[in-house]
Amino acid sequence: MQDGQVRNGIYGSATVHGSVQQARQMTFHQYAAPTAPVEWPVVIGRIPPKATAFQPREQLREAIDEARGQYGTVVLSQVLAGGGGVGKSQLAAHYAREAVETGTDLVLWADAAEPSAVTDLYARAAVELRVPGANGEAEQDAERFLAWLAATERGWLIVLDNTTEHTPEQLWPVTSRGGRGRVIATTRHRGAASTGGDRALVDVSTYSPAESAAYLRERLERAKCARFLDEHAAELAEELGHLPLALAHAAAYMVNTRRSCGRYLELFRDHSHSLDTVLPARTGADGYQGPVTATLLLALDAAQQEEPVGLAGPVLQLAALLDPAGHPQELWSTEMVLNHLSDVGGTPVEADDALEALAVLHNYSLVTLAETAHREVTLHALTARAAMNLGPETHLAVLTAAGALHELWPCADFDAMDLAAALRANTDVLTGHDVTHLIHPWPGIHALLFRYGTSLIQAGLYTSSVQYWSSLAASGERILGDDHPDVLTSRLNLAQSYSKIGDIDNAIRLAEQAHADHQDWFGYDAPDTLMARSDLAAIYWKAGRADEAISLQEEVLADRQRVLGDDHPDTVVARNNLGATYSETGRIDEAIGLQEQVLADRQRVLGDDHPSTLIACNNLGATYWYAGLEEKAAEMLHKAVTGFDRVLGPDHPDSEQARENLITFTRESQPDAAHDSSTRSPSSEGEPGSAV
Repeated sequence: MQDGQVRNGIYGSATVHGSVQQARQMTFHQYAAPTAPVEWPVVIGRIPPKATAFQPREQLREAIDEARGQYGTVVLSQVLAGGGGVGKSQLAAHYAREAVETGTDLVLWADAAEPSAVTDLYARAAVELRVPGANGEAEQDAERFLAWLAATERGWLIVLDNTTEHTPEQLWPVTSRGGRGRVIATTRHRGAASTGGDRALVDVSTYSPAESAAYLRERLERAKCARFLDEHAAELAEELGHLPLALAHAAAYMVNTRRSCGRYLELFRDHSHSLDTVLPARTGADGYQGPVTATLLLALDAAQQEEPVGLAGPVLQLAALLDPAGHPQELWSTEMVLNHLSDVGGTPVEADDALEALAVLHNYSLVTLAETAHREVTLHALTARAAMNLGPETHLAVLTAAGALHELWPCADFDAMDLAAALRANTDVLTGHDVTHLIHPWPGIHALLFRYGTSLIQAGLYTSSVQYWSSLAASGERILGDDHPDVLTSRLNLAQSYSKIGDIDNAIRLAEQAHADHQDWFGYDAPDTLMARSDLAAIYWKAGRADEAISLQEEVLADRQRVLGDDHPDTVVARNNLGATYSETGRIDEAIGLQEQVLADRQRVLGDDHPSTLIACNNLGATYWYAGLEEKAAEMLHKAVTGFDRVLGPDHPDSEQARENLITFTRESQPDAAHDSSTRSPSSEGEPGSAV
């Protein structure tokens, strides 16, 4: 890489994760590029399964189909707009399945509620489809994928599910060279954002009375409960407002409780007064919330009586705080969740109890248990909104969910990139409710908020990281004050994010101020201050201020040796970074001395096969090459390649980059300098106390 020094550590006073090493030619890749040829057709993303008793909705589909073929090379973007639970996603899924069945070359399904998740998926598509230039940098690869869509002759369908008025314009494909591209989007928003850019708005409303009747009949017949259909079926459908989601809840409730339409309708009407208190009819802009929430609460009453008795409600409240598109099932085995559920119920709760409660909720159609890795537990956004405030202590539920997500997060995202993406999406949703629950004068900013920001940078989402750290710093200043240590850390992370997008002036301004504030707060040679100094050196290097960068790095190394000792991990990191800087500024003899010591330390403490040791081999090999020691260089670079292939696999980004270094060497051209700041090699570890 060519963008500055190694970024030292994982910021956030509550997060401590190891040490950072500087890597030669180690570029973070979110996805490892596959080596086999593309096998068409390709499906990317999870297309929702066909709903039970799915209604074809012929009239509505005719309106959707009639617009096709009229746009030439301009992409036909059809926006299915309507209130929650009207079946927009199921209609879009019908078209996606139809495209797969008819051999459309590419079908991509994206949950567009969080733009960063769409960027991630586009980047993944660029890698899987071997789009030229795709290298694992999320934002750049997403742009390359959109350019490929515009230029390819292949047929494709992009489904953007749950778009909002805030969905960025650049995420919408706009041209298709062969005229064979199509976009279908779903949204609850009917304003200008859904009708601009050659988008055709299609209103999706509720079922017709005939469709409601057909749904109830088919659903109950398939469950072998046709006897529950009686003369009150049409009246029940009318009472539920013909809303597909409400009908699904009602049918599931009748199946599980063995109630007829008439008995269910009687129960529904008995609860109407209390439901009006919980959610007055005037609250729902489209008039649909009342019926669905009534069905939800009735189903929850029944679920609460199932074993484990009383646990379904607290489980649903926690699930409602997370991403409706799915959260990891293993969250329900975390210590944070189990302690919370035990406190709420007054009796110990084991992981099996929580999973049984999820199964009960699945049976009552309150959640859906899927097989998508790290997205196994899903629920409809309308259900989530209705269930969010079921308990009296919402802030405790928020803290529990935050702690559980943090507990699940791997120390380094490269170990589990799909899990990290799912955790980012869930953190997005959780913090969207009210981030102030997670920022308190004591203990400060929650560790999850620091880990989330770290993950944005590790994923290459640098623009998003600037926006995030800016917002977090502002929230921290408002709640904690300007000089709180967590606020200082947030500002330093913002400086590094500015550095990654090339805004060096802002990066230097913030890093210099953060360094001064750290000195005032912690003291001149405190570990946190040394970390801020090291980060400032990385930004100086990127700004071309090499002398100042070297001076700071020499100071950091001397101070860490004095304060922490020669063998402390932070000291080894400082030695590694200074060695790389010396190498790139022509001080080869000094660089070799430091890097040989780093390699020896890594081999002694971590072993020959640890990724950090292999990074040291790679760095030393490059420096040997600068020194003209070709045999030693070849030995080190070969060791790095074979080690990465063995430990991480040949498709891992570190393995590929080490192989590139070796190829560069064998071609007898000098390898590029590889100062790596906050986007260090993903196999390196974060320095204690630093955010990225």
